[in-house]
Amino acid sequence: MKITAVILLTLLLNISFSQSPSIGLIYDSGLAADGYTLFAPESNQEVYLMDNCGEIVNQWTCNEVPGKTSYFLENGNLLHAGQHSLEIRDWDDNLLWEYQTTSNGISQHHDIEPLPNGNILLIVSDFKSSAELIAAGRDPNAIGNNFKMDKILELEPVGTNGANIVWEWYFWDHLIQELDSTKANFGVVADHPELLDLNFQTSSNSDWTHLNGIDYNTDLDQIIMSSRTISEIYIIDHSTSLAESSTDSGGNAQKGGDFLWRWGNPIVYHQGTSFDQQLFGQHDSKWVENGYLHDGKISVFNNALNGSSTISAVHLIEPIMSGTYNYQINANLFEPLDFFSTWSGDVLGIPMYTPKKGGANSLPNGGFMICESTKGRFIEIDEAGNVVWVYKNPSGLIIYNQFDIIPANTNQVFRAKKIPLNYPGILGNDLTSTGVIEDVNSLSENCVLNAGIEEIALNNLVIENPIVGGEIHFIDPTLDIKNLKLFDMAGKFIQSWVKNSQTMLILPIIDKGLYIFRFDLNGQTVQQRVLIQ
Repeated sequence: MKITAVILLTLLLNISFSQSPSIGLIYDSGLAADGYTLFAPESNQEVYLMDNCGEIVNQWTCNEVPGKTSYFLENGNLLHAGQHSLEIRDWDDNLLWEYQTTSNGISQHHDIEPLPNGNILLIVSDFKSSAELIAAGRDPNAIGNNFKMDKILELEPVGTNGANIVWEWYFWDHLIQELDSTKANFGVVADHPELLDLNFQTSSNSDWTHLNGIDYNTDLDQIIMSSRTISEIYIIDHSTSLAESSTDSGGNAQKGGDFLWRWGNPIVYHQGTSFDQQLFGQHDSKWVENGYLHDGKISVFNNALNGSSTISAVHLIEPIMSGTYNYQINANLFEPLDFFSTWSGDVLGIPMYTPKKGGANSLPNGGFMICESTKGRFIEIDEAGNVVWVYKNPSGLIIYNQFDIIPANTNQVFRAKKIPLNYPGILGNDLTSTGVIEDVNSLSENCVLNAGIEEIALNNLVIENPIVGGEIHFIDPTLDIKNLKLFDMAGKFIQSWVKNSQTMLILPIIDKGLYIFRFDLNGQTVQQRVLIQ
């Protein structure tokens, strides 16, 4: 009986470790773009930066769970939006600045955007009373409790816990309606695509505009924002003065705070029909960054492709400029008429879909890092649309293990952003991995960071090359080498060592040929190819 139990236990262990992990790194083609992925689980206060093997290279513990985004800044600091405050932390997790938003009357939600000058754009709820709405021409029968639209505030951080509001923009200042001719904003909606119809019926008579994403274009000094309930994205002029932002004149585009461009649901401004609607509850509209493939285009995560409740999509849109700061409009309809490109493929055999939240971060090579928020899953696709990497967040109120099935909605992540290797905030920091969140992950153990890892120069070898007699000899035994791992040329993991002060280590019995040693040296992950004879 004892022998049978041991055999059974061995079989179960072998079966277990032959399974693919259900969380953490769950698919790796070896073709993911170089870089590090930043994400903040919604249920706890941790923010992680991890490599393509799913190993953490830095971690911050903030004072609040996210509300809902974090940004890794070019100076190496982390900007975190909590549910009631904003924080800036340095690389070593020291708190540099904290500002209480809620207690200062600012109901920030969903997204923020760091500006090049150090200021921060916030999406903020703008509550309106029934009396205010009726006085502005809203249908009295379409007013819910605690009716709110949105506004944009620009904060200038001051000291360690203060801030000044230096610029603002309100939907309230850019409305039109056809219901009440006695009001100042009365007009023909179809003739004013630069304004929002106050009586457009969204999915909510309380949370009317529900902005969920904001981005800034430095070259144009313009802001793009996404409204989930209206299923439109808007571009406005940030170059206006504080006074001009509430008017229809001034700024680079000479249109004040009116919409310079809008897209996704033209029926909102009485153009076309429901068949012309392109966006459905979308999130995360942003410009593709300068220097990236498709830079200048706009990416957006479309939660319900063609109104479907089973498939989401990632799109690129190419607005047509009219002059330097304005956009092409034809017969009061903003162009283009269709997407530049669309991706809505399967991920590990299942259509990509999240009914709420979600995002898509463009990559330098033309691919995307996609976040399926409700699954807590990140998907990288290349420019051709091939799925090359998949990771599932193991962190919620608890840390799950390698093969755990996570209960629905317990590991949600609002966004995941991939940081390129040449990003200024990365340079000069210690990127030594501390391992995976979920304690162990067989794919992570077998993963090798082929792309983007520095190959030790032939005149500065760490390991004597070739290796003869099954012994690994170090040229300089005083080097601080950590996480030494051996892989074959196909990237298959063979063995790892913990090196202390040894000058020599013993190889396992393997075939002769070329192999890769991967290790951390002076805070940098490097690799050296060696010939084993």
